[in-house]
Amino acid sequence: MKVLHVVALVTPDGAYGGVERVCVNLCSALRDKGHDAVIAAGFNGFDEAPADVGGVPAHLFPARRVMPGFGYAATRAPALGRWLNENAPKFDIAHLHLSRDLVTLPAADSLRRMGIPFVVQTHGMVAPRTHPLAPLIDRLWTVRLLRSAAAVLYLTEVERRDLCTVAGSGLRLRQLPNGVPTPAVTAAGERSADLPEVLFFARLHERKRPDVFAQAALSLLKSGVRAQFAIVGPAEGAEVGVDTVIHRARVEGFGEDSIRREPAVPPDLANERMARACAYVLPAAREPFPMTVLEALALGVPVIICPDCGLADFVRTHECGLVVDGSPQSVTQAISVLLSDPSRARDMGERGQSAVQSGFSIGSVGRELEKLYSQILERGSE
Repeated sequence: MKVLHVVALVTPDGAYGGVERVCVNLCSALRDKGHDAVIAAGFNGFDEAPADVGGVPAHLFPARRVMPGFGYAATRAPALGRWLNENAPKFDIAHLHLSRDLVTLPAADSLRRMGIPFVVQTHGMVAPRTHPLAPLIDRLWTVRLLRSAAAVLYLTEVERRDLCTVAGSGLRLRQLPNGVPTPAVTAAGERSADLPEVLFFARLHERKRPDVFAQAALSLLKSGVRAQFAIVGPAEGAEVGVDTVIHRARVEGFGEDSIRREPAVPPDLANERMARACAYVLPAAREPFPMTVLEALALGVPVIICPDCGLADFVRTHECGLVVDGSPQSVTQAISVLLSDPSRARDMGERGQSAVQSGFSIGSVGRELEKLYSQILERGSE
């Protein structure tokens, strides 16, 4: 099969987060099975558009935000639309990593008008919104495109309900989890003999709550805990709160070797960076199915997450981390538990690694997707 995946944005530091990584992982899995899967996307941050993303052939087009204050929703890549009009008919099926943005919505609408079967995967991004523009966008585009899709992929029961709230019943819904490849490194092989490191590794956005991690880190340092705390990710506004806490830490006498903020890491180096940690903390609110949590567990790193995370039940069931209420106090206590009992933390990491390999391997997810594409194409040929 010739398969086209469309994602809104690609950057050198992976600023678009898990959506880009899911896209790359799925395309890689399809290519491993002999299919011609390629990516089309907007890009910024590169001097020249790369010819591939994570080893997957890619057609990338300049992207920019056309309105302030709307985040990635205001991203446009007009040349991608022109490329689609000319090249989309060459593909058997398309797969849109869809959100309310000005890249994937117009792309999906073009595919619909051309009669090319397409799948949409929303990654928890198409939920009921209070933003005044959301109802207008949904009336113009979102509802029609969700109803026109040959399949609408969802991660969790919460996302399924949200999609039905936005677009009504009758969607061709199909559950598909995120998957991760087996990493080339493991936590056990990358940790140094220095102080244990506790890691926050995500966009510095208010929903991810990096300031809560920073507050917990400072509290632990002041209590005498000997550890390093690193906050790694692209700046998206919440770095202001993080830097305020780090400044307080410097006043208290804690240096870079105790708490620090690091720039974002390119996606191909993410596993190596994460594997150095003894624990991964993501105190994010309403996190649908975080790739960084899966990736940490695949490396053998135990995790600390919140109850409304889509992986909370998985973490509880497999005892591969701790689920906390998200307050600075609860995060502080959970980190303290893992730091005070390294053997327990290692056991959690090993259980997580085994559970992810069994339940979320990209090979098995790729097989499910391959089967779905085949069913759609067979249905269309009848």
